[in-house]
Amino acid sequence: MSDDKGIKIVLLGEAGVGKTNLIQVSIGKKFDDNTSSTLTGSYVEKEYIFENKRYVFDLWDTVGQELYRSLSKLFIKNSKIVIIVFAINSRPSFEQIDFWYNSVKESLGNDGYITALVGNKSDLYEDPEAIPDEEMEKKAKEMNLKLKITSACKDAEGFKSFLNELMEDYIKMYKPEGVKDDGKTKFKIGGDKSKTKGKKKCC
Repeated sequence: MSDDKGIKIVLLGEAGVGKTNLIQVSIGKKFDDNTSSTLTGSYVEKEYIFENKRYVFDLWDTVGQELYRSLSKLFIKNSKIVIIVFAINSRPSFEQIDFWYNSVKESLGNDGYITALVGNKSDLYEDPEAIPDEEMEKKAKEMNLKLKITSACKDAEGFKSFLNELMEDYIKMYKPEGVKDDGKTKFKIGGDKSKTKGKKKCC
């Protein structure tokens, strides 16, 4: 992970909240209803053009299972954009926001990066366990984080727009080095190959 060449973006959160699918749809891939739980880190590389300059971002998928939480700080290390993901129909994942937020603070301190909150699976609002909008908004306000309610399978464009907004925020705030755009953009897979086990739906 120390060899990353791009600006590191990490998605954190409990297993099954849909981190993998959010990353996949953000680079134009189709939502996969049979996505399995991630058991090791992997990333996709995304090139983004802003004000005629090209920036390379590495979007890291991470392990959510409690068994592997000791690895979380390794994934957080050197991150410049941190996205904490929960599922709106899973109160346990919502209640773990504080854990992930505190892990970020312990690993990165208070400056040099930005953090955001994403409530995934908005297509499941009718679920009796769905968390009310007011509660999600209150949590984001308390933590002073941008909040996006979205769905990997129904609102790919919404998440992509939010991700672009975060990338632009980082560029404007910290002015990382970019290169003059040559008119070409591309996506490619990089990092460790994901090892998966125990298929779970991650909309």
